Amino acid sequence: MRRLTLAVLLVLTGCAPTGGGDSPTFAAVDLSATPETLATHGNQLLVGTRPVDHPELVVRGENGALANSKLIPTTPYGKEAHWYGITSDGTTITGVGGERGGAHGNVRWSAWTGDTRQITEKTQAFSTFGGYGAGELIGPVRTKQGPLIIGTWQSDKAGLDIAVWTYAAETWTRQPSAGTVLESSQELLRFPLAVTPNGDGALVVGWQIAKGAVSAAVWQFDGTTWTTATLPDGDAALAARCWDGTCHVVGRSKGKLAWWSGPEWKKLTTPEVPVGDDAKLAAPVPVNGVPTLFVDHDGVKAVSEKEERPANGPKGEVTAAEKAGDQVFLIAGGRLWQVT
Repeated sequence: MRRLTLAVLLVLTGCAPTGGGDSPTFAAVDLSATPETLATHGNQLLVGTRPVDHPELVVRGENGALANSKLIPTTPYGKEAHWYGITSDGTTITGVGGERGGAHGNVRWSAWTGDTRQITEKTQAFSTFGGYGAGELIGPVRTKQGPLIIGTWQSDKAGLDIAVWTYAAETWTRQPSAGTVLESSQELLRFPLAVTPNGDGALVVGWQIAKGAVSAAVWQFDGTTWTTATLPDGDAALAARCWDGTCHVVGRSKGKLAWWSGPEWKKLTTPEVPVGDDAKLAAPVPVNGVPTLFVDHDGVKAVSEKEERPANGPKGEVTAAEKAGDQVFLIAGGRLWQVT
């Protein structure tokens, strides 16, 4: 469930017009390491990197200065982890890492907590994220009630449930999914693919299968209760971002880009962009108020509801997009790029 074969990036900045005109231009940011994930910490950009064989966390200040947060791993797999996701409430940073190992080659998970000065792996019992019944971890998300980790776990009824872990006293605890809309059954199997903050809560996107019919779906947490909705005319929801009371969800429908706007979950009409069965998408970002998606479609393109334009500079698969302050960043072709 790592990120992305197909990259759609939405670029809206003062130098990138929102309707026609010049194409957005990006410059590469030299990190001396491979970037794996992006997040914001206030107006600062967090870049989870992996220089060859270990994780690092780079903090980009509003003035463009780069600094490394000190990482303190506490397990052998934490020392080697890839970043699966990072989130922040502006004060505390939460990260999820993983590296395959052991006799069966399963991912061995690591959970990290800290700030821009230091982030520490908080050792968990093996059964917290692993062992019999374990599924995958999608990533962390901040909420008003505290950070959550979203993933999957063996269902009591069929397949895997969507699973939620909460954090207290340096311990992650999986909450029961039975009896909620996160539970799978023999009639309805659920598959989460991505998570993003949504107001006080969170939005999980993915797909489900019911009586042989596949559909895109979302699961929303308002801080107290989980609810779910099926997205119209969609096969899978692959990425999402919420801002100004609206959630923008992108995914696949019959092999092409699908874009929904919530909470009404209206399907938008967009330029025709192919999205394969194994493709992944970066979440849209706001640029001058316009939701924009960056995708590698015969070169990296900036796609909005109304048009598709070349993005000058970046090349290759787009795996992440983020807006920090008034700047837009993306990971494309294994490099970090900043809009100019």
